[in-house]
Parts: sequence; structure tokens; C-alpha cells
Amino acid sequence: MTVNTSSPLSPVVRRTLVVPRTVGAAYAALLLTLAPSHTDALFAWTMSPVTATLIGAGYAGSCAMLWLCAARARQWAQARVSVLSSSLFMLLMLVAILLDHGTLHLKGGQLLAVLAAYGWLGVHLLAPLSGAAALYAQRSGAPGERPGPLPWWVSLPTVSSGAFLTGLGGLLFTSPAWAVRNWPWTVGRLDIRVLAAFTLTFGIAMLLTVRDRELQRVRHGMVALVVTGLLGLAGLLRYADQVRWDSVGASGVVAVLMLLFGLGLSGLGLSVVLPRSLPTSARRRASPTAAPTAPLGTAGGPGSGAHNPA
Repeated sequence: MTVNTSSPLSPVVRRTLVVPRTVGAAYAALLLTLAPSHTDALFAWTMSPVTATLIGAGYAGSCAMLWLCAARARQWAQARVSVLSSSLFMLLMLVAILLDHGTLHLKGGQLLAVLAAYGWLGVHLLAPLSGAAALYAQRSGAPGERPGPLPWWVSLPTVSSGAFLTGLGGLLFTSPAWAVRNWPWTVGRLDIRVLAAFTLTFGIAMLLTVRDRELQRVRHGMVALVVTGLLGLAGLLRYADQVRWDSVGASGVVAVLMLLFGLGLSGLGLSVVLPRSLPTSARRRASPTAAPTAPLGTAGGPGSGAHNPA
């Protein structure tokens, strides 16, 4: 299946994927940010307030990205990175839930927590199916042409940061046990895998940004980085008394949040400053070329028999 990058954004993608995920991300962001100390009674699983605020920050960033995508994207090229990264995150969340389903309030607890657990599981079971259906609706015959490559001084740090976050997220997601033992506050394996899913998704999105070659198309994702980094740092300060600041892990978490915030902010600035890149064929047409030489045997060409007047 190929997807036409220059085609309009399908209403199916907007209504069955972007809008529902925006609502779901907003629910998780508000609950985890406003009531991080009550996840045992209100959320799908119990976590520490520090973890809740960090996960809430990630969902707040996702909500901002998807809301901007729903409100402003008209072409598939403008929504592609946001939609694909959101779909990847939902798939990673489903894997995390299935691996650590015992952490969810599925076997008992307060009523709202049990309902939230079953709702959380159900939503993530259906998400890959709805995502596949939406992308199928967006299919087309041939992809649109991409712009020219980004300047190296933009692509190099973006690729480096994306590769770092992808590797870190993949390591935490596949091997959460050592992280649980050394994390700077109390966490469980599901907590680590959810944080890793955000990290891995952000890393892949950065790599897709370089492949997309157009910063103006991925402003939604840059907003997500800024919101996640800023709210995540605010959450750490809010519950600073629960963090072991003398540990290496605390410095690592702060560094990652600052990286997200800095990359998002600089990307937004560069998307305004840098001119929009032309497609490759358009740049070839716009480049100056030498005047064509008349072929042999034609008027004015060598051997044409025409002579300059005396």
C-alpha cells in the first residue's frame, strides 16, 4: 500500500484516528496532571505522583500535536509524521499493557479504577485496527515528491538526537527490570515501558522529520516536544522531595526533558526562519542553465551554410 503525500487528508483519518486520539490524550493528560496522587482510585494502574506527572506531560504533548493536526492539517503531508508517530505509540502501549497487564486494576479495586483499567485495555486493543483502517483509507497510487534535503546543520543534530532517543527508548522498553532497580524514584515495569514508549516515539518522529525534509510540515510534533519537556520539568520540581537527586538517573531524566524542550523550541524557530524547500524537480527547473547550442545542420549552427553578412 502506498500513501500519496500530496493528497488531501482523508476525513476517515481525521474522524476515526486524529480526533479520538486527541480526546483520549486530553483525558489522560488532565487526570494525571491534576490528580497524580490518586491514580489508585482514578486511573488504570497505580503509579507514583512523579511518574504520573511525567506520563501526563507526554500525553499533554501528544494532545497538543494531534489537536493542531486536526485543526490545521489539510494535506496528508502535513499530518503524516503526527499520525504515524501516534500510531507507533499506541502499538507500543498495547505491547506494554499485554506484557505487564497484571499491573492494571483488572482484578479489583475501586470502581472508577477498575472501569478505567478495562477501558484503557479496550482502547489500546482497538487502536491498531482503527489505525490500519484509517491508513488504508489514505492510500493512493503514487507518493508526492519530497522537497530538497534540509541543511546539514539542521539534519545532523536532529538525526543524532533521534537516534539517541530511539536507542534509549528501545533499551528501556525491552529491559525495564534494571531501570526499576536504579530509577531515581519508585516505579514499576509498566511505568518504565510507558516512559520508554514516549521516548522511542519521539526519537522515531525526529528521524521521520529528517526524512520528510520539511520543517514546516512537522510543527505539530515540535509543539509536542516543547509541551512534554516543559511540563515534565515542572512535574519534577513539583514533586522534588520524592526524587533522589544524587542519582545518575535523575540527571538523565532532566537531560532528556531538556533535550526535548530545546529541540522543539529550536525546531519551531527554524521552521519560521528557513525558507520552504522546493521539490527536487522544481529546483532543477529553477536552476540557471547555459543557453542551448543549436544542433548541427540548423540555421545559425555549425555547418548550416549560413554566413554572416559582410
